[in-house]
Amino acid sequence: AARLADPARRAALGAAAAGAIEARTGARPEVRVTASAADGRAAAEEAVAAGAPLLVVAGGDGTVRTAADVLAGSSIALGIVPGGTGNLLAAALGIPRRPEQAIGALATARERPIDLGRAVVGSPGASLPFIVAAGVGFDARVMAATTDRRKRSLGIAAYFATATAVAIRMRPFAVRVVVDGVAHETDALAVLVANAGELIPGLLRPRLPLVPDDGLLDILVARGRGAAGGARAALELLTGRGVHAAIGPYATRFAARHVEVVAAEEPIEVDGDVVGAGHLVAEVVRGALRVLVPA
Repeated sequence: AARLADPARRAALGAAAAGAIEARTGARPEVRVTASAADGRAAAEEAVAAGAPLLVVAGGDGTVRTAADVLAGSSIALGIVPGGTGNLLAAALGIPRRPEQAIGALATARERPIDLGRAVVGSPGASLPFIVAAGVGFDARVMAATTDRRKRSLGIAAYFATATAVAIRMRPFAVRVVVDGVAHETDALAVLVANAGELIPGLLRPRLPLVPDDGLLDILVARGRGAAGGARAALELLTGRGVHAAIGPYATRFAARHVEVVAAEEPIEVDGDVVGAGHLVAEVVRGALRVLVPA
């Protein structure tokens, strides 16, 4: 993860997390250092097989999503120590961005059940979990264009720097959105299917929040043309309170358990990873995860 690259810092954080977990559970935990998503999945699967009461992951959104996929439906609680660039779920749940502070909160944190999204991209496609959001159009283009080098040097600001360049070139695309069986057709710059999250992690959230435990997905549709239209749509989505209706000339918001998005060859991202294009089907699994949040 972007902020855990230094071996000495990883070792120090691992020792601190082990101490916090022992203070919480009375048992000394096993600490694993993983080098890939496959390693992380294997470690999580071993925790489930062993009947562990708690799994704490230190890493970015991809690491958290992998663990969430394995733990979904189990009684094992998930603790998060954010170490990546975005850390979107941690921010949405009020988990401190600084790893040291997040570790400090583990000992007294409470369990909160939250929903999990499931996405199928393309046809046929495999089911992919998402804990924050799946997006079609603008945000997927930003994720695809933001390099690892820029993320390492700029942190979360890398996404905003890339977004400016993408917004200048972005043009609306035709899209069909089917919300719990009701079809809507329009032109859009972006369609976001969100389970949780904020506009700017830890700083700026919609007036009508994206609630991670309401059993629903929020579908945000941004219309307009170019950077100016996109900015207007973002403002309407940020300040609007309407659901199942246009909340302004540039934006519409829905809530649903099941949604299908068809948008020609527009790229699609799932929790920040671009995974395909054109066709997204998403549904919500209510209360699938138990996450530790600050008391």
